[in-house]
Amino acid sequence: MNLKSITVAFFCIFLLQSPVYSQQQNYFIPEILSGSIVPNYMNGPAFGPRIGLAVTYYKQSTEENKTNLYYKYPLLGFQAGFHRLGNPFVYGNEINFMPVLGLNLKKGMFQWGIGASYFTKTHKQNELNQSIGSHLNWAFQWMYYRSLSITENKNIRLGIGYHHSSNGHTQLPNYGLNSAVFSIALTPNGLRKSNFNKEKIPKSRNLFLLARSGIGIHELGSTTSPVGGEKKLVFSNSIGVGFTFREHFRWYAGFGTRHYQHYADSIANSPELQDLNVHPNNHFFMMGIEYLVYHVGISIEGGINLSKPFYYHFAKDYENTESIKYTLKKIFPSRMGLKLYLINTAKKPKHNVYISAHINANFGQADFSEASLGYVYNFN
Repeated sequence: MNLKSITVAFFCIFLLQSPVYSQQQNYFIPEILSGSIVPNYMNGPAFGPRIGLAVTYYKQSTEENKTNLYYKYPLLGFQAGFHRLGNPFVYGNEINFMPVLGLNLKKGMFQWGIGASYFTKTHKQNELNQSIGSHLNWAFQWMYYRSLSITENKNIRLGIGYHHSSNGHTQLPNYGLNSAVFSIALTPNGLRKSNFNKEKIPKSRNLFLLARSGIGIHELGSTTSPVGGEKKLVFSNSIGVGFTFREHFRWYAGFGTRHYQHYADSIANSPELQDLNVHPNNHFFMMGIEYLVYHVGISIEGGINLSKPFYYHFAKDYENTESIKYTLKKIFPSRMGLKLYLINTAKKPKHNVYISAHINANFGQADFSEASLGYVYNFN
């Protein structure tokens, strides 16, 4: 895809823009993106500028409810994009699709997205590609937008942000692909805004309990090797307690445990590890925050490992146990992902369940990808 074809597609979609007004407004917004890959390992392949086209469908409620007041009339939607990554011979092209959340700020808008991406080339097609080991990957984005009025009905929207894709350590190599991007779009001059004031929402602090059970998958090894290893499961459970503030922001803490099948099989095949009484489990303390938007929850968690004895033996075989990075990865686990609740959280149900998708990491390095089933009990 070249710049000419992207520009033609952009203006074709622009001509079809027609927001629908009722108790919600709907928009299709195309944008052109350009930027550069940000290298995350030494001696990587050369690359030029990346360029692509994305189309975002937004739905914005216009009701004067607490969620709209708290989030300043958020925009919920989906984005589909096609990107030429600056070196087609090595990286090919990326196609992504992700749910997005746009949050209006005093000036501009912040957009957060998490979904899936498909790469036309991986390490298997070109061994110079150490960033992407699988065709299907996670996709993340953080964007900041500012709009400038150009006509009575149209704005030009400029954006700057960060895009990331990786497979969550499910197939090696997996350095992941990071990019800094700029964007330009034409938008209708009808996006709802508000004189945002959280004081309009009474202060509240409601206690809740949560529990979840998850199953993940990963490949044993370092970031780059061994290539083609077997994928095995990670079983996890956690419980916690926390508070929901002003009905939309959660803080919680608790404890969890994980069982790594790769670790268990390695111990079963090693008399030396059996003599050391090493176990394949990980026990940890967790602390997290979550933003609630109707049926959706966006969660970020960190914590401290209380016990993860096999990690030393893993790092001794695949990484460097003498580095500060090893110490940080051994101590600090993290998770980030998206939850989908059965019942609209704005209705403050006493009981609610959710399914979720998270990427789990050791400090900042991907560990495994996970799907979970969770339960929340609210003391309303």
